[in-house]
Amino acid sequence: MTRAHAASFYLASHALGGDQRRGAYAVYAFCRRIDDAIDEAEGAPREELDRRVTVLRAELDAVCSWEPLADPALLALRDTMRRYGIERRPFDELIDGVAWDVTLEQVRDEAEFDRYCYLVAGTVGLMMAELFGVTGPEALPHAIDLGVAMQYTNILRDVREDMVERGRVYLPQTALERFGVSREELSLPSASPRLRALVREMAAVAREKYASADKGIPMIRSAAGRAATTIMRAAYSEILTVLEQRDWEVLAGRARVSTAGKLAAVALYVTR
Repeated sequence: MTRAHAASFYLASHALGGDQRRGAYAVYAFCRRIDDAIDEAEGAPREELDRRVTVLRAELDAVCSWEPLADPALLALRDTMRRYGIERRPFDELIDGVAWDVTLEQVRDEAEFDRYCYLVAGTVGLMMAELFGVTGPEALPHAIDLGVAMQYTNILRDVREDMVERGRVYLPQTALERFGVSREELSLPSASPRLRALVREMAAVAREKYASADKGIPMIRSAAGRAATTIMRAAYSEILTVLEQRDWEVLAGRARVSTAGKLAAVALYVTR
């Protein structure tokens, strides 16, 4: 599942040892399960969304209990959470974020944008910090910042796709208004100078959060965990480099980074 759906994460997982790698796959598999289950409720009556959220929370109840489990993915998550002391709360918050996502049409302001990014990605940073082990609670804000920076990157990469295919605008309405960008512009074949300026500003914020993550990486106890996090950080932030090289053109095709490009970005990051 990780190999099929999360190329950068799968690449980074090879830095991990056996138990940690299997734990990372177990966490990813349940995160993917949340995403798929709730996405399938898009367009359905609200009752169906609520039912799916209830099922996911019941599965978490079962994982966190001692009752017998037949589902191997849930068994793997139970083992991982117990082995590494991963708390339940980030999983519940991730469910909240993904459920919010399928009803979302427009993010209102920067505060709502950051809250959304925390729920759907900062929570995963917390899960990984607990899986890898950190020196103390002071590391957790940096783990959250890495997840949030990656979500910023996703959103900037997928502006047109989200608008055209899903009818969603994650760029905050207040920011669009401040730069004079209309919703309709986001489905055009190329970005206006106004939209490019907005993307440049948001990319600068994402880079500040990547810089915060850099401060947290040395706080990871596991050398393998530090290596995997470094790979994820360098490979993902390279998308911003590609966008910058395109002069922040986010509408004329998705910015992609090849495996070779990711490895080159990692090499550059670790030798800077």
